[in-house]
Amino acid sequence: MGKETELIKQKIGVADLLRSYITLFPAGKNFKALCPFHQEKTPSFIVSPDRQTWHCFGCGEGGDIFKFIMRYENLEFPEALRFLAEKAGIPIQTLSPTQQREFGVLYDMHADAAKFFNDALKKHIPAQEYLKKRKLSESTIEEFSIGFAPGGDSLSVYLMNKGFDIQDIARAGLAYKTNRGLYRDRFEQRIVFPIFNAVGKIVAFTGRIIGPESDTSPKYMNSPETQIFNKSKILYGFSHAKRAIAETHTAFLVEGQMDFLMAWQSGVKNAIAVSGTALTKDHLEKLRRIADTVVVSFDNDTAGFRALERSIEIFGSFDFHVKAMRLGKYKDPAEACENDPEFLKGAIETAEPAFQFLLERYFTEKNTNDMSLSKRIVRHLLEMVMRIKSPLEKERWIREMAKKADIRESTLNEELLELEEQKNKKGEKEEETPEPKKKEEVSRTRTISERLLLLAFTDPEFSSILKTSHGDIFSGEYLKTLESGEAGGDEKTELLKMKATHEFSEIPKSDLAKEFKELIRQLMLEHLRIALERTRKELKKAAGNEELLKKTADEFHAISKKINELQKNAKEK
Repeated sequence: MGKETELIKQKIGVADLLRSYITLFPAGKNFKALCPFHQEKTPSFIVSPDRQTWHCFGCGEGGDIFKFIMRYENLEFPEALRFLAEKAGIPIQTLSPTQQREFGVLYDMHADAAKFFNDALKKHIPAQEYLKKRKLSESTIEEFSIGFAPGGDSLSVYLMNKGFDIQDIARAGLAYKTNRGLYRDRFEQRIVFPIFNAVGKIVAFTGRIIGPESDTSPKYMNSPETQIFNKSKILYGFSHAKRAIAETHTAFLVEGQMDFLMAWQSGVKNAIAVSGTALTKDHLEKLRRIADTVVVSFDNDTAGFRALERSIEIFGSFDFHVKAMRLGKYKDPAEACENDPEFLKGAIETAEPAFQFLLERYFTEKNTNDMSLSKRIVRHLLEMVMRIKSPLEKERWIREMAKKADIRESTLNEELLELEEQKNKKGEKEEETPEPKKKEEVSRTRTISERLLLLAFTDPEFSSILKTSHGDIFSGEYLKTLESGEAGGDEKTELLKMKATHEFSEIPKSDLAKEFKELIRQLMLEHLRIALERTRKELKKAAGNEELLKKTADEFHAISKKINELQKNAKEK
């Protein structure tokens, strides 16, 4: 596997790959960027083309192009390997046969299954009529590879004729073994919607039953989780919509495949769907890298309203600005698009902050006049405000709530503070054991030396001064690391070089020179203070030996004089 990964790295430069995902800024021979894996305002993400690595000094993440793709696209290593191999133009056959069988066969099988379903749709009139009734166009059906599953063992036989093993077909979740030991297709008499991963590979399916619904068979059925499908990491439609989301910094979130498909068909290209699963941390982390605003649309009923509340809490904790779209007389986005293809664009354009939507729903004249109910509503909404990450958002909603509830902002802030204190007290009680004591702080000498080492990596002049003029105080491990770095360096040394880029790339050289000079002075002082303390102890031991006492006292005074001179020089400057 080593040969293949190195060959891919030779073909794909780390800076070239990452530039297609994030904005890179020159920083000497390296690059800086805002980290895509945590929220930050000052770039702490460093890319080193020489080492073909990246590292964030804010969250500690780092690695090569494989690690980046795995982290950014939520892929396992074999998936990332396959993706980058295709991008580099390296035939997939050159990769590990074991990995090809474990993962590659699943991708190939899903691609062939999608073709089978699509061909079956063209022969099944009721399925075609259903999609026509839902007003899905032929181009949308083709673009998203929508199909029909006849059932029985038709897909399994088709795939086995293609050379796939029945056990792999079952492992992919496309078939299952009955009590009688026979294999049957998982999807039967269903419209089938392929699920694509972030890089556009089909990894699973959702099947919707057509015809009369029954108590024993669910309306929608998803593939089980497999080695290439984890529903907590995939948002339906994300592979198609991510470019539009990145361009607008806004995602339009809907509940199901039909809502997504009709929105897409109506020209809303930044739509995504949760597709029958709850939003997860993985979903939101991926979305937050390219968007800061989410427009939500849930079914126009009580359940939809509760879902809207939950979404505000979830998105607020990730610092999203949440807007709610009004559906008017329509029950969901799909129905709106079926009746008026232009409706959705206008509704998204006029979407209002989601909390405003909640305030209007809660603070009706009836609710406001009922004091006990009004108090419960206020506390309920304040608990939601408490979970919002942005102080600006919190302040805005306190102000809007004060208007709606006819309560002073100061009173609401007091209530909010009380709720936060109650929460903190509860957390303290639940904490069973105290936190372990922190280790002793790193010595001042070590801290100064490490800072000087970083500065030396930014400028050969600093390095030369340290080695030639201050080898007595800048020695040992630091001098070895500096010399190692200049000779090429190991992984640890290269990480220090990247850290130097992170720390100093935007600071003028004149300012760096001042800091370097001051650090040298501070390091000299620290060494002198250590020597003074050692000499003080020797003075006590020398008591009774006049010759040794005089010699040690002279040494003590000489060191004290040097310290005073260094301190005096600093004050004069």
